[in-house]
Amino acid sequence: MKTLLPAGLKKVSSRADRSYDLTFSTRELGGEEAAFLLGQIHNEGWLLWGANETDVTELDIPDEKADSMTGQKTQSQRLRAVIYVLWEQKGSKDKFEDFYRSYLESIIEQIKAKLS
Repeated sequence: MKTLLPAGLKKVSSRADRSYDLTFSTRELGGEEAAFLLGQIHNEGWLLWGANETDVTELDIPDEKADSMTGQKTQSQRLRAVIYVLWEQKGSKDKFEDFYRSYLESIIEQIKAKLS
């Protein structure tokens, strides 16, 4: 499924895992369009941006499923991303790399304590 909407790019922010958060705003949407978008939450798809309608065409959209191109995160990438969210929720006072190393060290020590 797909939909075509005029939208404005409102915010771009980088994340610790080198991905980006993008925030878009649309015009007022009808029920079907809104329902479609709400049904796409947590799904992966293609984002094709053009400032003018002549900038992009249907031919620019890849045939492959988006998740087949990006693949899944490794376990270590998932752990790092979760620790990053924890760091943000705790107020992100120190640098993330320092928090990450310290947090991993505490996990390592907990596991070592369980070894016989």
